[in-house]
Amino acid sequence: MRNFTVAIATCSLVVAGALVACSHDEEGTSCFGPLVNGIVAYSPGIDVLVRDVSGRGEALGARVTVYRGTDSMTTTGTDTLHIRAGFMIAGNFMVRVQRPYYQDAVLPSVSVVAGQCNVVVTSAPVTLTLVQGAPAIRSLVVFGADFLYAPAVQRQLSARFDADPSVPTTVNWRLSDTTLARIDPTGLVTSKCSLVGGVDTVTAIATADTTIKAKAVFGVAKVAACT
Repeated sequence: MRNFTVAIATCSLVVAGALVACSHDEEGTSCFGPLVNGIVAYSPGIDVLVRDVSGRGEALGARVTVYRGTDSMTTTGTDTLHIRAGFMIAGNFMVRVQRPYYQDAVLPSVSVVAGQCNVVVTSAPVTLTLVQGAPAIRSLVVFGADFLYAPAVQRQLSARFDADPSVPTTVNWRLSDTTLARIDPTGLVTSKCSLVGGVDTVTAIATADTTIKAKAVFGVAKVAACT
């Protein structure tokens, strides 16, 4: 079975979930529509909406494999709800969603139809069910880390849990280098004045189970002088 890596499509522009109509010129068809200048989004045809039985988004870190005959393409989710996956062609496809501690979800036939420029994105809702004996906390991820370009710049971090509803979703925050920044109990990071700058690591530690941790890195700019 051949596997294909995800590539950037040069002929698919998504605006508010819909493809922009193609424009035509002497060189052929172009998908750089006028609504969003120069922005091209990868639209492989299937938008898998992943939730658990409680309705919470569980696409983050999930793997979606789209099968077309003997070929397949696998994509990993990077947000909490949507995974864009599939091939840039119309047809019927089988979709498999996999996530640690959850039963595999299979959609045996998802239809993707041709559009003016490429293919129309098809929404495919999926509900995941936990396997028996799954731990109370399955994962923890930190969002919001970014480059702090000057002293006193702030970024609000947040901790994203995949956990049972009864588990407190609170964390304690730690920084690897407190000379570069400080962080308050809510996850608000503030950069300090630094003559060297550098990279700092923030760790979120689950209060319900201190063995569950998540890390993220962010940069702090150096300055010529600190007043």
